[in-house]
Order: sequence, then C-alpha cells, then structure tokens
Amino acid sequence: MPDGCTELQKALLTTIRLTQHPMAFFWAANEIFYFNDGFKDMHGSLCENLSAIQSNSVISETFGLIENNIKGVVNGGEASYSENQLISCATNPKVKAYWTYSCSPIKNVDSEDVVGAIVVVDDTTHQVLSMQSAKEERERLAELFQQAPSFMAILNGPEHRIEFANPGYLQLIGHREIIGKTIAEALPDAVDQGYLKILDDVYGSGKSFSATGAKYAMQVEPNSPVVERYVDFVFQPIRDSDKQTRGIFVEGIDVTERVIAEARRNGLAKLTDEISVLKTPGEIAFKAAQILGETLNLSRAGYGDIDPVAETLTVGKDWCAEGVETLAGTLNLRDFGSFIDDLKIGKFISINNVETDFRTADAAKAFKEKNVSSFVNAPVIEQGKLVAVFFINYAAPREWSDADLSFIKEMANKIRVASERLRNEKALAESEAKFRTITDAMPQMVWSTLPDGFHDYYNKQWYTFTGVPEGSTDGELWKTMFHPDDRSRANEIWQKSLISGKPYEISYRLRHSSGEYRWTLGRALPIKNSSGKIIRWMGTCTDIHAQKLAEEGLRDSNDRKDEFLAMLAHELRNPLAPISSSAHMLALIKSDDERIKRAGEVIVRQVKHMTNLVDDLLDVSRLTRGLEQLKNDFININEVINNAIEQSFPLIQARQHTLDVQLEEHDAIVYGDKTRLTQVVSNILTNSAKYTEEGGRIIVRVQSQIGKITIKISDNGTGISSELLPLVFDTFTQGERNSDRTLGGLGLGLTLVKKLVTLHNGEVQAESKGKDLGSTFTVTLPLAKSSAASISEEFSVGSSVKNLTSLKLMVVDDNADAAETLTQLLQLSGYETITSKDGKSALSEAASFVPDVLILDIGLPDMDGYELAQQIRKIENLSNSTLIALTGYGQNHDRLLALAAGFDHHLVKPVDFKVLRSILDTLHL
Repeated sequence: MPDGCTELQKALLTTIRLTQHPMAFFWAANEIFYFNDGFKDMHGSLCENLSAIQSNSVISETFGLIENNIKGVVNGGEASYSENQLISCATNPKVKAYWTYSCSPIKNVDSEDVVGAIVVVDDTTHQVLSMQSAKEERERLAELFQQAPSFMAILNGPEHRIEFANPGYLQLIGHREIIGKTIAEALPDAVDQGYLKILDDVYGSGKSFSATGAKYAMQVEPNSPVVERYVDFVFQPIRDSDKQTRGIFVEGIDVTERVIAEARRNGLAKLTDEISVLKTPGEIAFKAAQILGETLNLSRAGYGDIDPVAETLTVGKDWCAEGVETLAGTLNLRDFGSFIDDLKIGKFISINNVETDFRTADAAKAFKEKNVSSFVNAPVIEQGKLVAVFFINYAAPREWSDADLSFIKEMANKIRVASERLRNEKALAESEAKFRTITDAMPQMVWSTLPDGFHDYYNKQWYTFTGVPEGSTDGELWKTMFHPDDRSRANEIWQKSLISGKPYEISYRLRHSSGEYRWTLGRALPIKNSSGKIIRWMGTCTDIHAQKLAEEGLRDSNDRKDEFLAMLAHELRNPLAPISSSAHMLALIKSDDERIKRAGEVIVRQVKHMTNLVDDLLDVSRLTRGLEQLKNDFININEVINNAIEQSFPLIQARQHTLDVQLEEHDAIVYGDKTRLTQVVSNILTNSAKYTEEGGRIIVRVQSQIGKITIKISDNGTGISSELLPLVFDTFTQGERNSDRTLGGLGLGLTLVKKLVTLHNGEVQAESKGKDLGSTFTVTLPLAKSSAASISEEFSVGSSVKNLTSLKLMVVDDNADAAETLTQLLQLSGYETITSKDGKSALSEAASFVPDVLILDIGLPDMDGYELAQQIRKIENLSNSTLIALTGYGQNHDRLLALAAGFDHHLVKPVDFKVLRSILDTLHL
C-alpha cells in the first residue's frame, strides 16, 4: 500500500487486488495510475517493463488512448465505454492488442467531486482477430460468389435474414432489394410455394436439403407476368464452433432451359408414343395441341381445316387453358388481318404482338376478343395447296424464342407425317377390306404368299374347310395340311414355280375339318411389278373331291352298267323263255283247256314281271331327271304302312317270315304322296323279305318324335357287307344273288327309296353289323304342322286358295313390269304380296310389313341384291325370313355368291312358277 493514501484509495486498491479481472484506477490528485495483477499480466504481454503496482508514466507511455478516456471522465464526470480498441506500446510497437474497456468516475462521498477514474478492461484481441479473419474470408468468398456461375446466398438466424446474395441469386429473383430482409419479407413468392417451410426444416433439423428441377414461379416486377423458372439447389446449414446452426447457405443453378428442353423432348416422345394408338388425324392433332399447350404454357392450341377459296378456318376441337374459350366452329380469317396470304404460300407465321405486327394490327381488337395477343401458325400443304393449319395462341404479347418455334415446327411435322400415315393406312385397310370381302365371298379357298413363297394370307373359306385356327398355317406350316402321300410332290412342283415364275397347278388331298382328306385343285399365279419382278403369289384351292369321286364313280358305274346289261338280258330272257314256250305250246295244243289256261297264266305273270322291271326303270329315270311330280296331301302314316304291308305280304308269306308290326298309337300326319310313300315302305319290306332266309323275322316300328316320324324296318337276314353299305342306295347296286336269280331284280328298289324320301324332305339310312347279321333301314319324315282334320277341312272342295296360304311375300325389282306381273301371279295364287323398286325402300317397308318370303332382284339401282340380303339378315324380325334370289345370272358361281350372301334359294329369270310355287309350298309345313 503506498504511503499517504487516503482511505478511499486504500479501499479501491483492496478492491482491484481481490479480483482477477484486469482493473485499474487513476487518482487525479497525484496523477498516479494503480493497477492489479490481472491488468499487469495483460499489459505485460505488450510491455515487459511494467513491474510496479503504480506507475505515473504507464498511461502516457503505452496507453495514450486510455489516458484520453480517463482525463475525459475526470474532467467531465461522465463514464465512457470503448469497444475493441487497438492498443499498442511505444516501446514495443510491433505488438498490438484489442481492448474493450470502460472508464467510470470516482467521486468524493462528501462533496461528489470527481477524484479519479476506475478502468475495467477486457482483452478482445482474439475475438477481433477472429472477426477480422472471418471478414476477410467472407470478403474472399464474396468475391468468389460474385464470380460464380451459380446463384448463392447466406441466410442468417432462424428468420433467414439475407446476409449475402451473389449476382446469380439477384438475377434469379429479379434484382430486388433483399439484403438485410428476411426471406418472408423479401420473397413472398417463396413463402407461397413452400420454400420457407423447407428452410425452417433445414434450420431446425440441421440437415441439408437438395432438389432437382424444382419450379419457382415469381413476379419479377409488380403487375408483370409471372415467370416460371426451374432450379437445382441445396440448402446447407451453417454451424458455429459449438456445432449449432446459425444460418443457411443457399446454392444452386438455374436449369430452366434444360428443363424446358427436356419437357419438349418428352413432349415429342409422348406424342410419338400416343400416335401409335391414336386412330384419326383429329385425335393426333388434339393430343399434339395438348402437349404443346402444357409444355409451352399456352392459352390455346389446335388444328383446323382451311378452305383457301373461302379463306375460312374450321376447328373441330382445340386444347384451351382454364378459362379460355374454344375456337370450335368456322372463322373467316380475313376478319383477323392479312396473314392468310402468307399461309397460302406455305409460310410459317410467328407474331409476337398482334397490335404491332402490320399483318394483324388493324384486326387487333378481333384478336383480343378471342383472348389472343400473340400466335404461331404452321401451315399444312398438300399437293401444293393449303389444306389445314396448326395454330398456337397466347393471351399476352410473347417473344417466341427459337426453341419455341423449333418445338412447334417439330410437333406440326409429326402431325403431318402421322396424319398422312393414317390416311395411307386407312386407304390400305379399305383396299384390304375390299380384297378380303371379295375373296371371302368366293366359294374357293384363296391364299397369298410373299415372293419367296412364305404364306401370309388365307381367306375365310380356307379356315372353314380346314377347321384350323387362324394363322396356324402361315409360312411353311401349310405343308402339314397335305396328305402324307401328296406332300413331297406338291412341294416339289411349288418350288419349281417359285424358281421359274411359272403358274402353279396341281391336284392333291387336303385335310378337311372333318378329319378326312379331300381332293383339291391348287393353282397360283405370280404378281409382277412394272419391272417384271415377282412381288407376290396369289393362289386358290378348289374342292374337287366330289368331281374326283364322280370320276371314280363313273368308272364303277361303267362296270355296274356292264353287269346291269348282262343282268337285264338275263332278267328279260327269264320271262321271255316261258312266254316263248307257252306260245309254242298254245300252237300245238288244240283241245286241252287246262293247259291253255296255265299257259295263259304264265304269260300274264311274266308280262307283269317285265312291266314291273320297266316301271322301275322309268321311275328311276324320272326321279333322276327331276320329272317326277308328287301328288301331295296330308296322310296318316299308319295307312301308308298298312298299304305297303298289303303289297309286300304275298312275298313275306311265301317265304314264311314272321312279321312284327308296331304302329303309332295316335295318328301321325305327314304331307306327301301316299302312293310314293307306300312304294318306299313296300320296297324296303320286299328287300328284307328277299334277303332273309325262309322263316326269318321282320320288324316294322313307327315312332313319332318332336317334329318328325321314324319308320324303322329290321330283319335278321343276310346283312350288308361294309364294302357295300355306303353304296346300297346307288343305282344298280345289288347284294349277293343266288345262282338261279329267283330273287333277282335290277337293283333299283333302294335307289327309288332314297330319291322318293329325299323328295319328301326326309332321310333314309341303312345299318348292318355285317354278313348274316341282318340289316335295319330307317326312314325319317317331317310331321305336318296341322292336324289331319284341320287340313282336310282347309282343302275341302270349293275352298279358296287364299285360305291355303298364310305367307306374306315381298317382291323387290326395279323393273316395274316384271315386279307387277309376278306380284299379280302370286296374289292370284292366294299370297299377300307387296312390291318395292329399290333396296332403301325395301328395307323401310320390310321392317313394317315383316314378310315371310322376300324375292329379290340382284341388279338394283342403289344397292345390289347381295348387300340388301345382308342388311335384311341384320333386322331382328326378318332374320329368319326366306330369301329367294331372282336374277338373270344363272352360272354356278352366281348361285354360290347368292348363297354366300344369305339367300336360301337362287332362281333364274324368267322364273319357273312351278318351281317357285313348290318352294313356297314347302314353307306351309
């Protein structure tokens, strides 16, 4: 403690000694500076000669700045505070320090006079130097940030106050005044789009956040359009020495051009994908307009047809942004300026502002009414003429960039190419459809191959004939359809034709859908281009199985004919011999009446036998040539059976057969010729009696079923061999005979049975398990729809023909005289009949009249009879009507075409009314 110190000085000295914080006080009376160890240590780092607790010279020598503060406090009585002041020592000027200190006055308790000043010092050298270093680093980084191509910003604190932003960031946000403001204050656009929340999450979690191609929409200037930008960015937290987040570093790059380019590429790719499934040019144009509109942020986009003479644009459907009105309809382009002149010469048009462009300035008001201030038009030119335009509209003035225009041109070109492709495909499809319709209507199988012989097409008849799935015989698989014995030969001839180019023709057997192999005539011709090169082979297969079998049958028939002639001679000689003998005997006998009587009986029997032979021959001849006219009526089948048994019974009784007859309990009515049906049953009974050993058994069963009656005649006779069974109903076919031919005949009985049953719309079948195992013949006839009583009443004498017929008929013929005469003839025959002169009126009248039968001329003015028949078949109430084709075309292929079109019958003009009436009569049953 220095001598002469006052109590106040002593108290102050004691106070500063007790604290380690650097402190000192200045006593004004003797201008002595007192300091403690903490101050000494801090000062010693600057000046090594500071060793006393008090020094009068320390202030003036080393701390001139503090001295001024002290004197100011002593003289003014007010405390002072200095922060981060540079302190240097005169004896060691290279050493510098930064202090933060305060000077407070020391006042006399009694008088309030200032007697000195107390100094409290903090050494802030480290903090100041750190701050200076950080500042220098920031300045260096700032310089780098200023030059960086990316945008950067530093946000401070949880409010994200913008501390720094480089030119790239300022350019992104439109050079707003943002430094010192929070994100919420400076960029409200970012708040609305969720970016503020992301910043809060990064600050709160301390985890960085990054994004690619993020959209950022903002209004660069007040009342200006909103601009959409796309950025790749990262929000990186900034931490202090304690690892605590104190701010966020924002860094990124504007990738708007890249995103837009990608969007355009994606748009083109999307349109390419969509084109593959779209079916019409209109659909393609609308999809392109939609992609363009969404990609370029348009107001409207669409495709419309141009009438270059009327100068109109007709729009079917366009893409419009929300709130924008469609242009669907027809517009007069002259109402919108003179740009139509440029379109006519195929010029691509882009107008940035309709008010300033000379082509549209006078019509700017008309454009504005359609919500258009800028637009692009891509003309579509076909064969040198303007036919359509692809239009792009924007509601505000717009500077169309080269990239925009390039994108629009690409889209327009895709529309043109795709539309042209679709039109070509449609034309090709229509051509193929016509080709397929023609080939499918043909009775022949039609096929086609590539130049190398690869089969790639078959018509409907091929698949109907073969029964194989479509496509299963493409390529080389067609060979599998041949009979194994014909396969090698057919392929060899085909290969020779492919090499030589000569037509292909061969007969082979093809596998039918039934599983059998049928004879077919195969033919093919090469199709050549203008230079003579084969571009395709067209071929046909014609089913000639019946013809082939007929040829074989003719050979067999020739053999049977020879046998028949020999047999006929034998059969005729048999009765002639006793006739001749009897005649000679009559010449020699003069008085023996008994022998004369017997001779006469022999002659009568043999003449009757010959008469029966001749009658059978005549019957077969008439039936084969279609000359037999049935005398149809409604008859009870039981009466037919009884009459047949009566005719056959003498032979059955002579051969001592047992006859078991089981008739139908109720009357079974059929519509037919009673005499001929009796002949059918009698012939079968006679056949069974002949070919059953004496004392055999014959069973006759009659059984009615739904819509039909079955007559089954069985025996336990010699049976029918498997070889003869398929031919048993053929002319002159006979079973095994005994040597004396007592059971002889011409083999015509069963032939007559077959033909007569067929004339009655029935069926007959023969069955046998083999030799000596008997045989069964089954005759099936359709039952009449009306009862015998009702039918007899209808056909009573004096009844009108009108009552016989309930059919409604329509005659369709554009020849008025022909239609009228046929109609009158049908009406006189009792049918309700109307006429129509063309297909259109026929369809309308038939729908209301609902005829049972339609007689159609083929050569009608508006549609041919084939098409009319197909249309009629589609009408629900007419689907089951009978269709009769009446035409002057009578070739076989004309009949086949009529049947393929859905006709039930084909008649040739002038119509044979008996044939027509017989067809109509069958419809009464």
